[in-house]
Amino acid sequence: MDGTGGLFSPLLRALSEFDCEVISLPQTGDQDYSSITKQVRDKLPEEDFVLVAESFSGPIGAALAKEGRANLKGIIFVATFLSAPSKLLLAFTKFLPLKLLSRLPFSAFFHKALFLGSGASNELIDLFQSTVGSLPSSLIRARLSAMYSLSYDPEVIDLPVAYIQAASDKLVPPKKAVEFSCSFTNIIFETVEGPHFLLQAKPTECAVVISELVPLLTRRTTG
Repeated sequence: MDGTGGLFSPLLRALSEFDCEVISLPQTGDQDYSSITKQVRDKLPEEDFVLVAESFSGPIGAALAKEGRANLKGIIFVATFLSAPSKLLLAFTKFLPLKLLSRLPFSAFFHKALFLGSGASNELIDLFQSTVGSLPSSLIRARLSAMYSLSYDPEVIDLPVAYIQAASDKLVPPKKAVEFSCSFTNIIFETVEGPHFLLQAKPTECAVVISELVPLLTRRTTG
């Protein structure tokens, strides 16, 4: 949800065989999904590409898939959703002093339990905390509100996609993957053991899966 791209460094190192580009989300302006999708659309490459849409960015990827872009060859969704993952949790979180909590002594335990997993290194926790700490509280709350307002609007799309589910995700229920199977007729499901921030906590394992999925998706597009 941070949208800065700073948390992807470990994954990018593991995906060195690919020409990867991180598209940062806007840090100013409206933070509803429609507005963010418009800004992301303007940053997409002109050459053929496969999009990876993680967590908060899943609905952005789905919106782009509906547009039928010729150079978008596939999407890999990771630990994400098409409707609000948990309205109760989102409503509660909106009232928490998130930046203050991230600086408290027990914050590392909190981040491991919900986001990064019990095996998270001190380096990853420091990276996570510094990234969250760099975001304005108003931006975080605006994106939480955007997620809270999400509703599932099924539309059949034949673009080849994959969904990587985090087996120990504490934030996105497994049933959210069902919405993707109802929306995308050409879908592959994979599961990786790990927490919600799967690409950060398990970069090597995810890189292996992504490396296997990219040729499968592009082959199904051109075949």
